[in-house]
Amino acid sequence: MIPAGRPFIRSFRVRIALITTGLAIGVVAALFVASSWTVMQRRSSILDRMMVAHLAGPGFGATAHTVWPAIDAHLNASFSGFAPVGSSENFAILRAVNGKGEKVYQSRNWPVSLLVPEALDGELRTYYGGGTQWRIGQTRRGDVLVQLGVNTSLSEAQLKATIVRFGGAVVLLCLLVGLVAWYLAGRAMRPIEHLTGVMERIRASDMRQRVSADDEALEFERLVTVFNDMLDRLERSFLQSVRFSGDAAHELRTPVAILQGELERAFERAADNPELEQALADMLDEVRRLDSIVRKLLMLSRADAGQLQIPMQPLDLVPLLRELADDLDMMAPERPLQLQLPPQMATRGDADLLRQVLQNMVSNAVKYGVPEGWIAIQARRAAGGWQVDIANQSAGIAFEHRERLFDRFYRADEAHNRRVAGVGLGLALAREIARAHGGDLRLAECTPSQVTFSLTLPAAQ
Repeated sequence: MIPAGRPFIRSFRVRIALITTGLAIGVVAALFVASSWTVMQRRSSILDRMMVAHLAGPGFGATAHTVWPAIDAHLNASFSGFAPVGSSENFAILRAVNGKGEKVYQSRNWPVSLLVPEALDGELRTYYGGGTQWRIGQTRRGDVLVQLGVNTSLSEAQLKATIVRFGGAVVLLCLLVGLVAWYLAGRAMRPIEHLTGVMERIRASDMRQRVSADDEALEFERLVTVFNDMLDRLERSFLQSVRFSGDAAHELRTPVAILQGELERAFERAADNPELEQALADMLDEVRRLDSIVRKLLMLSRADAGQLQIPMQPLDLVPLLRELADDLDMMAPERPLQLQLPPQMATRGDADLLRQVLQNMVSNAVKYGVPEGWIAIQARRAAGGWQVDIANQSAGIAFEHRERLFDRFYRADEAHNRRVAGVGLGLALAREIARAHGGDLRLAECTPSQVTFSLTLPAAQ
């Protein structure tokens, strides 16, 4: 069902082309109808004038029987231009009757069923006979009544054939108009496509892209100006946010490190007081957790600012994955592990950062999987690179959580109770590290029984 207010055809280019073509077709159709009606009226008028002219001519005053066939042939020749090409049917008929009602002459193709009553001179009427429509005119010369008929059915047939050909030309013209309208609509959309291309190239790490208003049409100049102003405001806000998060994380590192060191020393001195030792141990865990958050925030702020520099070194992912599988056997021995790896996975990057990404994926598989459920690690070649899939048996992820899994500090409601360790930065940081390596991290599959995350990395040349 189409929402209220939304046009049935959402493509602006298609709508413009259809509107333009519809208007053109309407105008052409109106001209076609008006022209056809004018031609028909004009043709009827010409036929009537020619008949009147022939009836007023001196030839019908003859009485010799040998003259009438010549007059009949002359009439057919005169009106033959109004018959369809290749028609063998006589176009005109002639009949002459004297004052006694005797036929002086009658054309051979005069229909038997065509009965024409005597009328006033010069009066033209339409009659039907022999399945044909005739236009009949009469004149009296002395005691001879002359009746001249023209086959208007043949005339209309020729006219219809002409109109059909003209209509075919009109259809081709309408198609041509549609193609031209589509082309012009595409040309009109080029400034919008240019703006769209600039928008697609804008990334958080590079918001300096701008559109030159001088290169666009005058009607789009204001749109370009507003768009550039919006980018300026976004860039200022984004840089301010990046600087704040980076500066805050950097400033927190020193006091957190000092606090952690003091707690570690106090913990060593509190060996004789179990209660104090437990309290210090809990505080130390929280400080270490806070230090992990600060480090991740600092790395994310560098990624946002485009300053996350990765030392690209040749490495093989297979040893990292096998080491990860060994750690998983120790972390969760009750979880069945399925491991499928190629002999070698050559890529380029930082081994410690990639190990962090893979550890985060495996850790999530353990934390959010079904207790004692299986975990599968599979790596394969895909699209010129490597793809690592880490799947686990799971109860699924609610639909409203899937789009926000990579948001910073976002955790599903059931994870906020601290029974599942984490702060909601692992996946966000892992994806930034993957992208800094030229790859990506995404949720590949989510069913009520299985969740799969996929890491893609370019293969080394």
